[in-house]
Amino acid sequence: MRYFFLLLFCFVGSLGFSQKKYHFDCALIFDNPISADKETKSNVVLTNSKDNSYHTFVSFDKDSINASLKLIDFEGLIINSNVSKERFYKAEIFSNECNSVYRFSNKFKYKTKEYDIIKHQDTTINDTTYFHYSIKSNKSLEYQKRKQIKTIHYIIDRNSENFKPFLYRATEYNKWVETSKLPNGLLKMKYYVDTVGTITFKQTLVKVVQINKVFTIPEECDYTKSPKQS
Repeated sequence: MRYFFLLLFCFVGSLGFSQKKYHFDCALIFDNPISADKETKSNVVLTNSKDNSYHTFVSFDKDSINASLKLIDFEGLIINSNVSKERFYKAEIFSNECNSVYRFSNKFKYKTKEYDIIKHQDTTINDTTYFHYSIKSNKSLEYQKRKQIKTIHYIIDRNSENFKPFLYRATEYNKWVETSKLPNGLLKMKYYVDTVGTITFKQTLVKVVQINKVFTIPEECDYTKSPKQS
């Protein structure tokens, strides 16, 4: 009997190691975005303060009992799922099957050379001073107009150095990995500016909530692994 329980323990343990896990320790709550772009309408984002290679957008559809979750792992996959709002708030572990996992082709890695990270003078909001950076295209103005390329501005909390920068898109993340020029800190505000100076998207952080949630997927649909690893 002792050997039976030992084998059972090893079997259960092996199941635990056959999953990829994403841990989230913070929920960033933003105001409703001012947007003229096809940008996410989510105002709740789950993040890991020490690892900004993934995050989850949370959308609460009006008059729906469910929450839509979209996890983006910049290393190569997306998880789309729906859970009841009650479960979203109460549960700590969200298990996902392979049919909710999709390959994410980070096809814009090569485009990082077309952007520069620029440091601006600090910005003051309600008597608090923040870092101000932007990611701007270094292509010609004519090219930016033709491709409708925006300059992305980041207003970053100076007093949260233990928090890796939260970046919405793959190109932004790739540029940060390449240069590490964006400082650590909570994203207080993000906005886009077009080539004529119009703000087309703006979202401001309202609250940070400490959480402890884990998303899991089976190892066989961990598309972040190279072919040699799978």
